Amino acid sequence: MIYREKYIESIKKWLWKDKIIVLKWARQVWKTTLLKYFEEYLNKNWKKTFFVFCDNLDNTFLKSPKYFIEYLKLKFDFENLDEKIYIFLDEFQYIKDSWLFLKNIFDKYKDKLQLIVSGSSSLEITKNTEFLTWRTITFYIDRLSFEEFFHFKTNILKKLNIDNFEELQNFYEIMKKDLEISFLEYLNYGWYPEVVLTKSDDEKKKIIKEIVKTYIEKDIALFMRIENIWIFNDFIKVLSSNIWELLNINELSNILNISIKTLNKYIDILEWTFVFSRIRPFFRNVRKELSKMPKIFIEDLSIKNYVLWDFNWVYNKIDIWQDVENFVYNELRKKIEKEKIYFYRTISKSEIDFILERKYWFYDLLEVKYRKKVIIPSQFKKFEEKYGVWKKIIITKDICKKENNIFFIPACIFWLITL
Repeated sequence: MIYREKYIESIKKWLWKDKIIVLKWARQVWKTTLLKYFEEYLNKNWKKTFFVFCDNLDNTFLKSPKYFIEYLKLKFDFENLDEKIYIFLDEFQYIKDSWLFLKNIFDKYKDKLQLIVSGSSSLEITKNTEFLTWRTITFYIDRLSFEEFFHFKTNILKKLNIDNFEELQNFYEIMKKDLEISFLEYLNYGWYPEVVLTKSDDEKKKIIKEIVKTYIEKDIALFMRIENIWIFNDFIKVLSSNIWELLNINELSNILNISIKTLNKYIDILEWTFVFSRIRPFFRNVRKELSKMPKIFIEDLSIKNYVLWDFNWVYNKIDIWQDVENFVYNELRKKIEKEKIYFYRTISKSEIDFILERKYWFYDLLEVKYRKKVIIPSQFKKFEEKYGVWKKIIITKDICKKENNIFFIPACIFWLITL
C-alpha cells in the first residue's frame, strides 16, 4: 500500500475549523482512498460522517441545498446534535451550480456541518472556489513524488539538506543501484499510484491508456465541452513532443490550423487540469517577463509516453535528458511555489534551465546536465555578475560532488534534498 502521509497530516489540522476543505486532484491519485481514510479516522474519534458520491445520479437529494438539508434532518436530526457532522462530497463538480450549493449550506449551517469536498482535475472546481472566498482551504493532491515512489519500493524515507553534503554523498554511494533502477522506472511509467503497484509492463500501459481516455472523455468532452476532441488530442501530442521547449502559440496555430484564441483556451484547460505546466522566462522587467514565450512541461511523463507511444526503457532513449529535465521541474514545483520557478535565456541564446527565486534579488541557479562528463556552465558566472546568487546546482547522471561552491547532484537523489 502507498500512503500519502504528507497530505494526511496537513489536512487533519483543518478538520476542526469553520472552513470548507476543498481537495483538488489529478485523476487517479487515489482520492477516494484518501477520503475514506479521513472518514474512518473521524469515526474512530466518535464523529458522525456522511459520504456522498456526487456522480451517482440516484442521489436526488443533491438537486438543491434545500433537499440536501432536509435529507440530513431525516438521517441525522442534525439540528439537535451538539457537535458537527462531517460531510464528504466526492466529485462535487457534478452538483448543479455546485459553488452556490456549497455557499448556501456553509453560510447557514457551518456550526452544524463540516464540508470536505473533492473533484478530479476540472476547471469547474477552480471556478467554484473563486465564489467561496474566505470560506475554503484548498489542497492539491499530486501524483506520487519520487520520494513516495522510492519509499514504496525500498521502505526508505529520508530528507537531507544540501548543505550537509557529506551525508548526501554517503547516501548516494550506499543506495546508488536502487536509486538508479527506481529512477528509470519512474521516468518510464510515471507517477500514478495504480501504475506503480502494477508489475506487468503491459498492464501498466493499459492502466495509463484508461487514465488518459477518462481524462479526455470526462474532464474534456463533458465539463469543458470541447467538441473537436481530435484536434485537442493532436494538440496534446504536439505539446508532448515539445516538452521543455518554448511555447510558440503562433507556430502551433499554423501547424494545427486553429485559432490562437482556441489554442490559449486549450492551454488553460491542460494547465488547470494538471496535465501540463508553463514556466515564465526570467526578467527583471515585469512587462517583458509577461510578454515573452513560456516553456512547457508535462506533469506526468507516462502521459507523454502514452500519446507518443514511447515506452522504450528510458536508458535506450537518445533524448533522455529531456525527460530528466521534465522530472527536475516536477520535483522543483513540489519544493517551492510554482510562481517562483523561471528559466533564463538571453538574446544570444545563453540559457540556464531553472532560476529559483529565494528572496528579492537572490536566486538559485539550476542546470540539468544528464551525462557522464559535465563542465560548469559559463552562463552561471554571467548571471552572477548581474544578480545575487544563493546556490548553484548542476543535475548530473552520476556525479556527486561539491566544487567551487557548485553542487553536482545526481538526478536520482535530487528529490531528497531540501533547498
